[in-house]
Amino acid sequence: MGSVDRLTLVELIEAEKAKLSPEALEIWEGLDTSLYLGSDEETRLKPHEVATINRMALLPESDQRVINVLTELRAGLYQSDYSESRGDPSHQHRDKCVVFASIIKDREEREPGTPVPPDVLSRTVEQALVRLRENG
Repeated sequence: MGSVDRLTLVELIEAEKAKLSPEALEIWEGLDTSLYLGSDEETRLKPHEVATINRMALLPESDQRVINVLTELRAGLYQSDYSESRGDPSHQHRDKCVVFASIIKDREEREPGTPVPPDVLSRTVEQALVRLRENG
């Protein structure tokens, strides 16, 4: 089984960001910067972050689907960077977030009530990368 390197994860994040409308991109970047620059010990959302999340809920469904995938990818990058800064292995965070993001992408594109195909839940990193790089 392959592993996702940091550059590949950043490229996936940038590819997802490119799918956002200008309004959604502005909202995403504001929240992303706020969370990235926040204190590691602070786990509560600040009022402006809550307001930003509420604005996200008003975005078109297509932007919300992209943001859901983007959120998973970005969380994996944060976790990976944090592990590396502590001298711990980081690849498992990148691998896991890529697989989960691909499952989120499938879930978001499926008709309501349609079950998740069993092969999706046992997806490899390579299969997840292929799925995330597909248009849609």
